[in-house]
Amino acid sequence: MGCVFTRILLVNSVSDYVKQKAAIPLGLLSIATYLTQNGHTVRIYDRAVEGGRVKKYLDSFSPDFVGISSLGGRSFDDAMKVSKDVRKYNIPVIWGGPMPSLIPEILLKSGNVDFVIMGDGEITFLALINSIVNNTTLREIDGLAFIENGTPVINKDREFADLSEFPVIDFSFVDPRKYYFRNRSCKRMLHIYLSKGCPGQCTYCYSPGYSKCIWRSRPTEYVLRELRYLVDNYDMDGVYFVDDLLSPNREYLYNLCNKLIESNLGLFWSCDMRTDNCTKEDLQIMYDAGCRWIFFGVESGSEERQKAIKKRLDLKKAAETINNCREIGISTTTSFVIGFPDETEEDIKKTIRFMQNLNSDVKIPALFAPLPKSEMYDELVKNKRLAVPSSYEEWKKLATIDSIGENFSKVPTKELKVITGYFYLSNMSNKTDKDDIEKGIWVKRLFRQAVDMIKRGNLKSVQLLFLAAKEFLEIIYYATMYPKILKKYDLS
Repeated sequence: MGCVFTRILLVNSVSDYVKQKAAIPLGLLSIATYLTQNGHTVRIYDRAVEGGRVKKYLDSFSPDFVGISSLGGRSFDDAMKVSKDVRKYNIPVIWGGPMPSLIPEILLKSGNVDFVIMGDGEITFLALINSIVNNTTLREIDGLAFIENGTPVINKDREFADLSEFPVIDFSFVDPRKYYFRNRSCKRMLHIYLSKGCPGQCTYCYSPGYSKCIWRSRPTEYVLRELRYLVDNYDMDGVYFVDDLLSPNREYLYNLCNKLIESNLGLFWSCDMRTDNCTKEDLQIMYDAGCRWIFFGVESGSEERQKAIKKRLDLKKAAETINNCREIGISTTTSFVIGFPDETEEDIKKTIRFMQNLNSDVKIPALFAPLPKSEMYDELVKNKRLAVPSSYEEWKKLATIDSIGENFSKVPTKELKVITGYFYLSNMSNKTDKDDIEKGIWVKRLFRQAVDMIKRGNLKSVQLLFLAAKEFLEIIYYATMYPKILKKYDLS
């Protein structure tokens, strides 16, 4: 069989999650680079930063295949809209992303999706194209789901690839400047990834079902080449390593930090870590290598709840780590989840007390959301407390981290909204004087994001702007209109 090179359009669907600026589509960039290196011609259409409809690419580029990335339920509507437009041209539609990987059968049943790639997309996407071009069986492609004779077929999962098999990312498929965001003294930060997966077993998280509790690192040399390219060509001055967990062990962490120091790139950076996974010495070498912000998922201030959700953080160690960060000069953001199944008023009060006493710079509240393939989701379904969504429309209606659908806790929904509203408003109004942290940075971020939406000049951006305004007003409403609830939880 001869090689046939095709034209592939990769589309990043836009989400209606409006609390942060669109991130550079690293997954699509990696797939685009991989397919290009294998002889195919690829374009990326990122609807999160571009206006118009997919039709302009279908007419001008004439792709043979269209791949659509959908990170979660809040981008399903946009992804389905694109799928319907593409199918009018009789072009195969291929979906991928974390949520599609977990519910491929649901998406295939929609009638608008031909294939779903589960997990890493690079190898499976190439195998799918080769199979279609050469008319070979699809059933032998691991990591693929598809429709055969009107029935969804779910092949076995693909074994996790060694990330050294994937290329150094070619960022020329997009304009990286469109994805800049600010943090403290950095004005041109971008997202980059060092690894995939997380060894954690948290019962509320999709990761154990998605990454099988396996952590994989990319070659540090690949990442350094990408950083050097972005600094030299786009004047990037900061980076957020968007890994689920920057490092699960000290050896990798110290090697990374030493390589960053040796590179002389002079970048400030941020990352996600566990509070019980880094000593003061670890934090110091991270600071020396340019780390200035760390996101820590704490989730609960109750020792009992920590055990129940299998996060198993030592809360005393968590507080110690946050204090160490402040002493060294690293800013911290801590996240918490309220509304876990069967969580009581006393559980939430423990979390609130812990949040208030914690010395972190930003405290983010999130509402519990049942995620597919998570242990907590499976328990809710098993106990018939949650009906399995039968369509993508039902999936998108499930609660997300900043909204609430069905409340599985023992605390009234109104009280949960008041608590989260209080902390969000506190973040927005915070005017810290700590060192070089930008004062009122949350409000300034929201303003810049609104300006960015207006500049795009398309209907979707206007819709997102109104949605952002609605969410902002809801935060103010719940944070200010229920003083009795605030007093009940010692928030007044």
